[in-house]
Amino acid sequence: MPKGLNAFLENHCMDCHDDNQAEGGLDLLSLDWNPLDHHNETIWVKIHDRVKSKEMPPPKKSRLQDAERHRAMDHLAWKITGAQDAKAGKYGRSVSRRVNRFEYENILRDLLNDPYLKIADRIPLDAEVHGFAKVGAALDVSHVQVNAYLDVAEFALRRALDFPETKPEFTTRRFYAREQGRMWAGGGNGAWTRFSLALDGMEINDKASFVKRGLYLEKKAPSIGIIVDDTEAERSGPWRKSTRRSNHVGTHYLATTKNKGPHQVTWKTRLPKPGIYEVRVSFGGGESLSKTAPYTVHHAKGETQIMIDQSAKPTLANLWFPLGRFSFGEKESAPVRARISLTDKGTEDYLIADAVQFVHLDDQGNKTTEADVLEEASTAIFRGAYTPFYYGFNQYKAPVQGDYRIRLKARSVLRQTDYVDWEGDKKPRFYPNLVLDASRRYPTPVNDQVFPGKRSEPVKVYSSTLDEPNTQSSLPIGTFEAPPNAPEIFEMEAFMEKGAMVKLDCMRLPSPMVPAMPHTIQKTDGGYPGVAFHWMEVEGPLIEKWPPASYRALFGDLPFEKSANRIVALSENPSEDAARVLTGFLERAYRRPVMEKEFDRFYQYAQDLLKETSFTEAMISTFSAILASPEFLFQCSQPGKLDDFALAERLALFLGESMPDETLKKLARDGLLRKRQNLERQVDRLIGKPDFDRFVKEFLNAWLKLDEINDTDPDRELYPEYAGDWWLVDSMVRESQLFFADLIVNNRSASGLIDSDYTFLDERLARHYGIDGLQGPVFKRTKLPPRSPYGGILTQASVLKVTANGTVTSPVLRGVYVLERLLGYHPSPPPPSVPAVEPDIRGATTIRELLTKHRKNPSCASCHAKIDPPDFA
Repeated sequence: MPKGLNAFLENHCMDCHDDNQAEGGLDLLSLDWNPLDHHNETIWVKIHDRVKSKEMPPPKKSRLQDAERHRAMDHLAWKITGAQDAKAGKYGRSVSRRVNRFEYENILRDLLNDPYLKIADRIPLDAEVHGFAKVGAALDVSHVQVNAYLDVAEFALRRALDFPETKPEFTTRRFYAREQGRMWAGGGNGAWTRFSLALDGMEINDKASFVKRGLYLEKKAPSIGIIVDDTEAERSGPWRKSTRRSNHVGTHYLATTKNKGPHQVTWKTRLPKPGIYEVRVSFGGGESLSKTAPYTVHHAKGETQIMIDQSAKPTLANLWFPLGRFSFGEKESAPVRARISLTDKGTEDYLIADAVQFVHLDDQGNKTTEADVLEEASTAIFRGAYTPFYYGFNQYKAPVQGDYRIRLKARSVLRQTDYVDWEGDKKPRFYPNLVLDASRRYPTPVNDQVFPGKRSEPVKVYSSTLDEPNTQSSLPIGTFEAPPNAPEIFEMEAFMEKGAMVKLDCMRLPSPMVPAMPHTIQKTDGGYPGVAFHWMEVEGPLIEKWPPASYRALFGDLPFEKSANRIVALSENPSEDAARVLTGFLERAYRRPVMEKEFDRFYQYAQDLLKETSFTEAMISTFSAILASPEFLFQCSQPGKLDDFALAERLALFLGESMPDETLKKLARDGLLRKRQNLERQVDRLIGKPDFDRFVKEFLNAWLKLDEINDTDPDRELYPEYAGDWWLVDSMVRESQLFFADLIVNNRSASGLIDSDYTFLDERLARHYGIDGLQGPVFKRTKLPPRSPYGGILTQASVLKVTANGTVTSPVLRGVYVLERLLGYHPSPPPPSVPAVEPDIRGATTIRELLTKHRKNPSCASCHAKIDPPDFA
């Protein structure tokens, strides 16, 4: 025991903490002095902190003077730190740390070139210290975890080999919104034309108005443009002539013969002059026809394949369907040739081949009046008032995992409404399954009254392999603002999983993830806001090299083939090839040079496996073993001064939550990373990389508990503005992430955590805070108005949300949050005999008064003296 400490404890502490009472579980009589033991050291540190902060001994039970307190605690601190230094000198300052499950996931993503690999949820939860899964002493390894690592490693490796044998063909395909089952399309062809006219501002949607404007189209082929009938087309395969459907061009149309293909037809013609033409096809329409008829348009810029649903009614006069607008010809003097083809390759349903029509636009490329109708005739509208379903372009599914270029044509609209009386069992006119408050009257959209919007509407684009996606299945693509005056085309590039569909979320409008509720409907002057989508065009996959990078990360330049529906690497000399691919994989996996004995261990394992199984299977098992080995799971370092490779790994895990990139590895190999100037440059570089977002996200999840943002669901009667508003929830978290990242990147004062005159806002969060002047989904650094109640992390919506229980705010919870998260002080848990503070629902007593009574309990006074000041503040 440090000199003099026994007397101090005897005089001031033993009354409550001897072997008879041992209040708070502390028996000083039996407590040894052994700070080299971690548990014993923790107890002595807590004694020091509680006495020095004057929490102990209780003022009413002691006459301890400040001079004696400081003298005793300074001596105790000196003894504790001396013991800590001795322990660090003997054992080092830390134990070897295992990577946590999120770091493991990120490392495999980078190692296997699979940026959206999701395996963290397949690994057991990591133990935490103060909320952080980054402390070596807590990150142990069990046989359960080792088995999980082997399983997820094999899953990731086989996913890396999930691609077609031949390089996928680059295609450009367009999908019209009206063909999508999850996008509302109205009833019948007439509704489409009325919808088109409504966008132009017509208030009367009837036949007379159509005729007046010269837009009424009879059910026969218009005499405009150039028409090429099936009788003039080239064809192969046993096509049969038919007249069963009345809406066709000429004397008949062609239909495929079931199971007697392949069939192909090609329409060719010479156009009068170069320019942009609207290309249309006629096919009759009917339930038995193919939903994916592949038309290919050969034009001046190449060729474009477009999948058409022939089971739907054609959109123009029940005869024509527009494929799109394309440029034909390049020179005035040269012949302008056009070619359109249709084949039944890839579809087992019936196809119809009738006629093709080319309509020339004017010399400036402006839309003609009729072309306007055709373009709008392919439009679907998202209902602005109620949205009881997900919506998107479900007709397209990504053929392989990879990058794609996506274009969307859209505009904002306003829809007029009618009212429905709710009495008894009556249901809404268009939504029989939607049950709301029967005592109110609700507006219901009117199909034909659609007009240009009053403002732009933000749209989030994402992909998912599920028809009804969740947060786990969704990958972000981008956002855009659909303009009100005229439709625009928006282009973005994104990674998509195999089989993923493009989904849409109109961010200001009701979310499809919850039942529609009256308070989520946002009416503006002139109607209810919505978004009209015209079409989506997808280019891709965008592949620079083949085979994909995921295969090359495992097998380098070895050839491959597909066998039993799996990709297998081909090796003429398995022993040599195993040594070669192992060498590269081991060094990247271990984040440092590999020792000979480490290589030999896995090489021999691979050799043993090659006696029993194929080269590919042997290597997958060997790679899996590497990804579950201690050298992969734990940070690389030897006792003593860290080498450059250990520094590179620590920098990458700290600021990127993953393995070192090529720049760090090169500096480590050259022995230059440890130089102060290089270290500082690399820190700045890593903070500027997109991977720094990983650090910000994981750090704030652990520190501020932002990952608990959805753990409680606020009462929808008390907080109706929050219910189902995922834009608001996402923005709340993003504000904190951007604010914290800004403090680090720009090296701002830490006092900004407590008080600042700015924050980062988008339109939704600004509206939540009552701040005007922002529109759209893009976050902007925003100066807060004078005397604003906001500023610093404690006033941010995300922190206020995770420190409330969904119904009321808790001063105690928030007080403890401030002490633990900002001041590093951890109050002791309440004694089991003390009841929790409950608000008096009759309103007779305030929370402040209840807590004042609570503090009178001697068992509670010491902790609440610390908790209550920040909780009421």
